[in-house]
Amino acid sequence: MAQRGEGQGLQIAVISFAMLTIILAITTYVFYAQSASAAKDLQAKTKALSDKQMENNKLMYRVVSMQYVLGLKDVTKEQVEVAKNSAGGDDPDVKDVLEKFDADVALVGDQIAPEARNYRTFTNNLLTALARKNASVADSMQQVRTIQKAKDDAENAAKARADTAIASAEKSQADYAKEAKTFADDRATMEQQKTELASKITTETNRAKTEIARANEERDVISKHNLQLSQVNKVINEKLEGVVKNQATFNENPDGHITRVNQNQQLVWIDRGRADGLLRQTTFSVYDHNENGMSSDKSKGRIEVLTVGEHLSEARILQDKPSNPIIAGDIIETPAWSPGQRVHFALAMKMDINKDQIDDYDLVKSIIEMNGGVIDAQLRVDAKGKVIREGNIGVDTRYFVQGEKPSEATSPELQKEFNAFEDDRVRYNVKKISVDNLLALMGWRSEEKTVEMAGSRGGFMKRSPGKAQPAASPSAAPASEGTTPAPAAAPADPFGTPAAPGPAVDPFGAPAARPAPAADADPFAAPR
Repeated sequence: MAQRGEGQGLQIAVISFAMLTIILAITTYVFYAQSASAAKDLQAKTKALSDKQMENNKLMYRVVSMQYVLGLKDVTKEQVEVAKNSAGGDDPDVKDVLEKFDADVALVGDQIAPEARNYRTFTNNLLTALARKNASVADSMQQVRTIQKAKDDAENAAKARADTAIASAEKSQADYAKEAKTFADDRATMEQQKTELASKITTETNRAKTEIARANEERDVISKHNLQLSQVNKVINEKLEGVVKNQATFNENPDGHITRVNQNQQLVWIDRGRADGLLRQTTFSVYDHNENGMSSDKSKGRIEVLTVGEHLSEARILQDKPSNPIIAGDIIETPAWSPGQRVHFALAMKMDINKDQIDDYDLVKSIIEMNGGVIDAQLRVDAKGKVIREGNIGVDTRYFVQGEKPSEATSPELQKEFNAFEDDRVRYNVKKISVDNLLALMGWRSEEKTVEMAGSRGGFMKRSPGKAQPAASPSAAPASEGTTPAPAAAPADPFGTPAAPGPAVDPFGAPAARPAPAADADPFAAPR
């Protein structure tokens, strides 16, 4: 009985579950059917809303286009394009309106400013443009009237000139007939003269050909003679150079003489001065007064001019020999200077005077100019290897100073310029001299000198040639004792009244010890 009761409960439960399942299925179906219907309604409403929005966009496109055409709210072409894109494409009516608007704008052209091109401002702008055109037309009409008046005046003047020209033409025709007859007569005469002249020309041409042939023969003969003379001249010049090289270079008129010597102070006085064009720091070679030549005898010393007087100058001894000292009457000579004139030079090639493989060209040039010489022509190579030629050798050039000789390493350009220099030298018979020989004759050496410092017994300092010595201190000791003093008040005149005996004057002491030289000015100027 109990089992039967349990089976009935189970059946009831199964039946209840089945009924609930059926109810749930029915409910689910009902809800699903309602959901599908609602989705279809939503889709339909969304499509209707999209259609309305598209219709609104098309309407807005039309509105914006009309505003753009009418010039309302400052609508631009870009805003019209944005509205067109929002409307999903072009509208035929709007497209037609815009095309007609563009055609109207193209018709107006540049009469209206770009920012004012719309139907609202067309009228005023066109009226303004029309007024300008009317004013321009009025001006043009006035100009036409002015031009027409000028044209009428010109035509009247031309008519008057034409009348005058006609009268002149009639007179000219009469003159022409007369001149034509004269011309015909003259032409007949000229034809006769032309025939005679042609005959003469033929005769003269034949004679000229004969003369030209004879002249060519004579030219050939002269060319051969010139070639022979050139060869003979070259040989003579070579022999002359050899003779001059073997002769003494002293002439009968030396550059000057030593007039007085002070060996204690290493000073001398020479008989040349400002009136002769002498410059300070000019160096001379000194030779015995009884020598006959310079090339065969060596110099006995060298001096450098310190103070230049009118006809007497003071110089210091740069070099002499105790065995053969410089004495009064000795001869002084330098190739860079001659009394009353300036010696002219030509310089060529690299010049190494101290054998240090460095070009001393500028130093040699400065030495020559410092001694009063004049550089007429120069040939050198600068630091960048560029060949520089300045000036020309002339009749005034006395010396051709040559540095190193051309070699296989010499550039073709430099060799060409040097050959031209050499040709000019031979043409003007300029004496060639080496750099070493020139400096030796000038009494110049490249070594550094040391001089005793003023006020010191044992101190020495370096002193380059031509450089001023620093001033001596007030307590400077005398250079030597018991020597004959040089005149301190007037060093350019050592033969004045001698001063009282006293300590010797230091020749390289303070410049204040002797008056400032006036030779820094032009040595060829009139004496003060």
